[in-house]
Amino acid sequence: MAAISISGLVRGYGPIEVLKGLDMTVDSGSIYGLLGPSGCGKTTLLKVVLGFLEPKAGDVTVGAEIPGSGVGYSPQEIALYFDLSIAETFLFHGRLHGMSSDKIAQRQSWLVDFLDLPDPNRPVGKLSGGQKRRVSLAVALLHEPKLLLLDEPTVGVDPELRARIWSHLQTIASEGTSIVITTHYIDEAGKADRVGLMRDGILLAEDTPVNVMESQQANSLEDAFLTLCKREVKE
Repeated sequence: MAAISISGLVRGYGPIEVLKGLDMTVDSGSIYGLLGPSGCGKTTLLKVVLGFLEPKAGDVTVGAEIPGSGVGYSPQEIALYFDLSIAETFLFHGRLHGMSSDKIAQRQSWLVDFLDLPDPNRPVGKLSGGQKRRVSLAVALLHEPKLLLLDEPTVGVDPELRARIWSHLQTIASEGTSIVITTHYIDEAGKADRVGLMRDGILLAEDTPVNVMESQQANSLEDAFLTLCKREVKE
């Protein structure tokens, strides 16, 4: 069963076409790694899936088993209220998702420890850029959604925490959560169940990491991506 099905998606900004007839399938209970350079359309694609942007053409279907409050989103840009503390941020978003005070407190305790966050009473505006990004990721994880859309969530995160985050994502995916994660880190994408290699608004390939490498006779996803890019240029 597909958590997300996309067919012939076209979307742009004014005369600039960003997504050019894109097709994509995200299986339920899997991690989908969306890999591509800046400006290739990854963030625009996530915003269309979320309903923030309307498609110019094509179809986007999100699984019927995923309610509106069942989606967690960590954007690439910081989208937090800087005058709220970390604890107030969790309370605000938890209430939006209908969580009880006890549940919010329970999740806050776990997330602060898991993501190495500072004192929950610290104002978000006083945090470093990396800490703000981790709070943003915590907000996405707070209500244990059935669908997670994570836009470059591990930028600036140290290797130990990156490994911990990926281990957690693999655990919750095995329990039924569907995850789309965009990344510049090619080694990260190799940990996904399925990868989409994106360039200039289309997917050059979409398959398991092993199958993508084998199809291009490459020893790494990076080599496979370079081969596909060169082939596209020739065509």
